[in-house]
Amino acid sequence: MTNKRADNAPRQETKGYDPYKVVIIGIDTKADPSHWGYDQESNDTDLLEADILFTYANGVIQAPLARRDGDAIIIVAGRGRTRLLREANKRRVSDGLPPWLLYVQIIKGDHKKMLLYKIGENSHRRDQSALARARQAQELSLQYPEEEAATIMGLGLKQFRTVLKRLDWAPQVQKAVHQGIMPPSAADGLSALSQADQTARLTEVLASANASGNKPTARDVKAKVAEASGKTPTETPAARIKQVSSILDKLSEDATKDDLWAAIRRVKAAVKPATGRARQA
Repeated sequence: MTNKRADNAPRQETKGYDPYKVVIIGIDTKADPSHWGYDQESNDTDLLEADILFTYANGVIQAPLARRDGDAIIIVAGRGRTRLLREANKRRVSDGLPPWLLYVQIIKGDHKKMLLYKIGENSHRRDQSALARARQAQELSLQYPEEEAATIMGLGLKQFRTVLKRLDWAPQVQKAVHQGIMPPSAADGLSALSQADQTARLTEVLASANASGNKPTARDVKAKVAEASGKTPTETPAARIKQVSSILDKLSEDATKDDLWAAIRRVKAAVKPATGRARQA
């Protein structure tokens, strides 16, 4: 019986190479952001000592993906594993041990297919910065329909569009997210504003957050944006908790029954908006 194969079926082979004989775009070549194999975040990510020690002892367990380009073998997915093996082999040779080979899975396909492998594998493998994910979303959106691009990244369509909008963050917002001062989910509320307005609202939100000792939330940002547009700001849970605490703190140890009932009424009034919305939802 003849084993038929579709023309577009993946053709793959696995071969062992000296890890320095394969190419990582942006490390072994000049940085070229337009190249399908370029991934600056991966190139800049520090290697973990624990991972180096594991690779030193065991080699690379899961083969990276690579594509032939003339005589060059270009890493498609697995830059980190390749870098780990390079460092591990340096130490092995220094210790008088034989170096490991890097077994890579050679795949075929056009640049669009390589982009799918590069982003698709990493999206399901490691945590990435919010902006790195946004750039990947943009790359995919130029080559694939939105629904397909979202699937490649492991996202729903609404999530994909939110991630893509992060490219509109003002530089100060990007910096705040990168430094961990503001969660990406909170910064997403600023994406629709002009960069000047984003910066202004960011300053206000961070000032309020610093005063409370908490990181800003998506609700905090929404409230500030609404307030700036002249709408009645949404009262945040944190503000309600603070209000309730203030009411209770004012009660003295010798408070009368009437004082307690008055405090209970004030607490009910403070939490009623949130409770009402919860019931409607």
